[in-house]
Amino acid sequence: MKLPPLWKVRRELDRICTAAWRGLRGALIEPPRQWLYDSTSAHKEHRVTGQQELGTRVAVFVVFQRDGLAKSLLLTMDHLAAEGWSVVVVSNGPLSDTDTALITQKAAMLLIRPNVGYDFGGYRAGLRLLQDCGHTPERLILMNDSVWFPLREGDDCLRRMEASGAAMAGHIFKTENKKGHDHLESHLLMLSSDALTHPAWKQFWDRFVMSDDRVTTIWRGEKGLSQALISAGLDVRGLMTRETLLQGLRALSDPDLRDVMAQVVHHRDDAQRHCAAISHGDGWRAAFLDWVEESLRNSRQHLISVTFVAPAMQLCGMGFVKKTSDRRFHLAREKVLGLAAQGHIAPMHPQVQLEILGAVDAQRHKTA
Repeated sequence: MKLPPLWKVRRELDRICTAAWRGLRGALIEPPRQWLYDSTSAHKEHRVTGQQELGTRVAVFVVFQRDGLAKSLLLTMDHLAAEGWSVVVVSNGPLSDTDTALITQKAAMLLIRPNVGYDFGGYRAGLRLLQDCGHTPERLILMNDSVWFPLREGDDCLRRMEASGAAMAGHIFKTENKKGHDHLESHLLMLSSDALTHPAWKQFWDRFVMSDDRVTTIWRGEKGLSQALISAGLDVRGLMTRETLLQGLRALSDPDLRDVMAQVVHHRDDAQRHCAAISHGDGWRAAFLDWVEESLRNSRQHLISVTFVAPAMQLCGMGFVKKTSDRRFHLAREKVLGLAAQGHIAPMHPQVQLEILGAVDAQRHKTA
């Protein structure tokens, strides 16, 4: 009997050990840590009253700005205000006096807290702050600063989410090949009164336990919240899905679909070779569309906002760019800058474009 290669054995042992550690931490460490955090939160969290009124439409905006407040975040706050949202900022880390003053000019409230629990830890803290103030919003946005949004003034994504009538809406709904994995990307979630008054909403947060493990937070938070509301029979919907992208691609002429193939962002050599191979012959169109459908069944590799960022922006009105430093996101940012330079997408706000360009240059120097 031939033994598996050593690298496969090591990989499997690492996977087993990581899963065991996550299980142990989730059962024995994180629940009492959360109880301790909540018991001492009055000493750990600092609340600042902002200059804006707290209305019935509230956006909880979680930021983590180690190097000082990015100017684009002020544009985000201005956009939310222009769309009729009161902003509550939760900073997962300390802020300078200058940044605090800039935020409070545009926000109704500011909460400064330790960086515990990633974005969902911040969302939870913002909701607890509203509860402590006795404020119950009629409509709620949960969002974080992991994306540049909006890319330009006049963006209509928030209006389209609200017009959808969904209990919870977002930019992208991911349909995956495993049961219980379908979910909205959590960098921006809009909840209606149908969701906020449903028992499933309260039950989710009553049971939610913060984690400083990114994978665990995605599973418990991003996927967990979507699945909790879906299981309760609520309408959870994204402006973009795998199917809406495919509908747009299917409607293209052959020359335009070939242009889309040329714009695919490849971070894997095997995918690039596969697309090159299927681009020849009479069946190229069906083969490419099949590949798009199959590749979007697993969000660990291919994403609408990365691999297919060009058609997502051109056909589906995608209005954000991710800041994550992984190579695939870096390549997507390069693609967006190229599309803007060629006039293939509407011009971005100068400050947003400047920050995206800075991120691309920094990544290039880092890998040089």
